Amino acid sequence: MILLRDLSSRARFRLTGEDRVRFLHSMLTNDVEALAPGAGLRAAMLTVKGKTLCELQLWCLPDAFLMEMEGERRQAIFAVLNKHIVMDDVEVADLTDETREWGVYGPEAAAALGVGELAPFTMRDVNGVNISAVRELDMPGFHFFGERPPEGRLIGEDEWEILRVEAGRPKWGAELDEDRLILEANMDDAVSLTKGCYLGQEVVARATARGHINRTLKGLRLDGDGAAARGAKLSAAAREDAGQVTSSVVSPRFGAIALAYVHRSVWDEGTELTLEGGRKARVTALPFR
Repeated sequence: MILLRDLSSRARFRLTGEDRVRFLHSMLTNDVEALAPGAGLRAAMLTVKGKTLCELQLWCLPDAFLMEMEGERRQAIFAVLNKHIVMDDVEVADLTDETREWGVYGPEAAAALGVGELAPFTMRDVNGVNISAVRELDMPGFHFFGERPPEGRLIGEDEWEILRVEAGRPKWGAELDEDRLILEANMDDAVSLTKGCYLGQEVVARATARGHINRTLKGLRLDGDGAAARGAKLSAAAREDAGQVTSSVVSPRFGAIALAYVHRSVWDEGTELTLEGGRKARVTALPFR
């Protein structure tokens, strides 16, 4: 089975110019300087106070970078990039309206795309189409930058939401916003702890030096049949203010589940929490198994 999702509403920027590597390395949380053509990474862009502006994926082309992110952040991030260019030899082109992109998922996706053993965060040109391997769901996944992906079943946003929550994938407007620290969002693969200075690094470095954060994104298995309300408060015997639900669905595989930011004192797997109203929930690792 191959699942397809239309990703054309995602924002896509092309960055060119002699200073593009140094510029993006100073803007993003991950190690841009380590990328060679055909490689990619997951990263975030932060404010100077360390709050999250967006989660993104970056792909290194021979003469440019391709940056992609949720479409809701298109205007804001385009403005931030251009604001910080100043004297740098960097140009940012917004390709969103003139390009198409598809998500292709499932165990048979690689064979259908003709990419063979393509490791996550690598890109390959297949018959003039760039195809990149991604880590988004709890199954093999690819982004297809072209008009016509392979045959498959098109999934809607409701089904995608279930798959996203099952995989523990944070989403802008739910798990991610401008009040959230990136280290809380279970996105360790998006942050380099060894690279040099970047926007918002001081806050990340301080949290790392302390050796802990106060809350992190966890899964919840819920009693009962329905989804929990977004924003529902969590409590525990050991802590009244235990956390808050950010997303919740009813999964065909796992039943009623949720993503939530949970306090460090009660985030161990198996800990029982209570949603406001009395419903019980148990903390679980992500992705759901």
